[in-house]
Amino acid sequence: MKIEILPGRIDYDGSQIKPLWAYSLGIAGDSIVVFRGAMDILPHNIKDMEDLQDNKAIKGGDLLHFIVERFDSPASMRLAYYLQRLLVVSTKDVLEGYGVKSIRNGDDIYVDGGKLTVSIASAGISSEKVHMGINIISQGTPTDIEVACLEDHGIADVIGLAKEIASTFTAEIDDIESDMVKTKGL
Repeated sequence: MKIEILPGRIDYDGSQIKPLWAYSLGIAGDSIVVFRGAMDILPHNIKDMEDLQDNKAIKGGDLLHFIVERFDSPASMRLAYYLQRLLVVSTKDVLEGYGVKSIRNGDDIYVDGGKLTVSIASAGISSEKVHMGINIISQGTPTDIEVACLEDHGIADVIGLAKEIASTFTAEIDDIESDMVKTKGL
């Protein structure tokens, strides 16, 4: 799985979870693409039906964004959610190395009662997709949700953190792939 860190800032509006978004940037194949920017997901791009029905605002002033795309035929919603959980668990592990004590509840990470991450998983015809965002700052987030952010925990090198998370995640994927090719079927 390729790791690509995009330069500059890109605001996440939910369109980046569409199939082949990374390919449109010249990144072909299984990948995790990381970028930094604000987030304001437009209603027509919200994938979680509960969020859409509850008319929830999903936004933030500055986040680290991770977009995972894994190609499979046929793609599987179940595998998309497994990938999402693996990314969240990898993130929690890396944060602990930075001294950030967190709690994972499903696909969300909380620090001191505040929500640090947002994420969604979905599947299309040919690939599973995952988006996860980590709050760098708390400004711009919905006022009805207690949030946590990297800034409050003294993490200034957010790109370094992102690289470590992406590397930890891809190492897990590579290890799984390696185990699959050496294991006899039943």
